[in-house]
Amino acid sequence: MAADTIQGELKPSNELSVMIGMVNVSFNEAQTSLQGENQTTPASGSVSSINGMLHYRFKTEDRIAWFTQFSFPLIASQGSYLGGGGGLEYYWGKSPAKMNIKDATTSFTLTPITRFYALGALNMGYLAYLTETAKKNDTLLEVELGGGLSRKFKYFTLRSQASVARGVGVTTSTLGMKFMLGGIFFLD
Repeated sequence: MAADTIQGELKPSNELSVMIGMVNVSFNEAQTSLQGENQTTPASGSVSSINGMLHYRFKTEDRIAWFTQFSFPLIASQGSYLGGGGGLEYYWGKSPAKMNIKDATTSFTLTPITRFYALGALNMGYLAYLTETAKKNDTLLEVELGGGLSRKFKYFTLRSQASVARGVGVTTSTLGMKFMLGGIFFLD
């Protein structure tokens, strides 16, 4: 008697992560960007805020996944950071994504328990900050490197992420640190 086989394609799931965390961006103004009579020294400082992040992973091939993300301020004091972009995640281990296989009568779902990953992204950002004499803002282009892990529990999946971003703007150069924690929703 021959065993029946499942005829179908192994399909990775797309994911939406909703996270909250801390963003700290240090900035230095360029001397050439100063204007006005009270502007003799370039300002430097940092902006810290509690930010939310939406992270959408939409394409997984082997151990590489494409993503897009958007970070927005929830609570800010002396300034705020807003940014978004996209990039790649590299996963260690055997299964980087929740996988589904279906045929006419049978369906299997394989969900990894723990995943470790590294990420690289190219972002656009907006920084609002205060100096001694004025409230200012800048538009940034950032390169972000980081990593994290996700862990599946019985009823939910937790994701943590930490990254460092180096940015160059019209008037400032920045170095940012982001720490996020949240949940993953599998979209299948």
